[in-house]
Amino acid sequence: MDVLHQWPWLALGIGLVGVALLLRPRPSGSPPRWEDPRWILAAGLPIYMLHQFEEHGVDLLGRAYAFQASFCATLGHADVATCPADPSFMMAVNVGAVWIAFASGMIVGPRRAMVGATALGIPLVSAFMHVVPAIVTRSYNPGVATAALLLAPLAFLGLRGLLRTGHLDRARVAAVVAFGLVVHGALIGSVTAYTRGLLSHGGLLAIQLALGFLPLAIGLALGDARRRP
Repeated sequence: MDVLHQWPWLALGIGLVGVALLLRPRPSGSPPRWEDPRWILAAGLPIYMLHQFEEHGVDLLGRAYAFQASFCATLGHADVATCPADPSFMMAVNVGAVWIAFASGMIVGPRRAMVGATALGIPLVSAFMHVVPAIVTRSYNPGVATAALLLAPLAFLGLRGLLRTGHLDRARVAAVVAFGLVVHGALIGSVTAYTRGLLSHGGLLAIQLALGFLPLAIGLALGDARRRP
């Protein structure tokens, strides 16, 4: 098994450890977890990693790497072997775009909370794209369980908490949603461009990595909303 298929297991390990640390008893006088910007910004990456394992590790039906086949079928490629969304693309999206986006928010911290808040656009839109098809088709898709149980609450409670602490306002929440849509649109668009010969494979992977730095750029450009006195 090569590194292109091993990373979901790394995500599972880091995610479980991260969630365990997040659930440790908090010091007396600490704000509620979902109203503590530092806790919210730390929660995104490990929670999303657990979702990634259901998608790209082993899903609830016991299938390994099931999301790639599902995604390729959506693109119109029944044969995974000839699908443009190959394992290197999947790794670039998840280890590149997603991990970089959430790690940026953790590193910059609550003093620039809009960076981490922008990254919440990824689970927000991802949850929608998993849950809605599952409801419409009344069938399971790889990642839908963790999307419903983890990603949707992460996005909703995280954004609500940052609103309550004054780090966000409605305009910035709209920017978060827009970012989530842009990321998923760019993902599909870049694969389509590669399929049509308009983009090299290296360019395809580079775009996914670049998307990971967008929350940092957007968050620093917009800044946080004025904090409540």
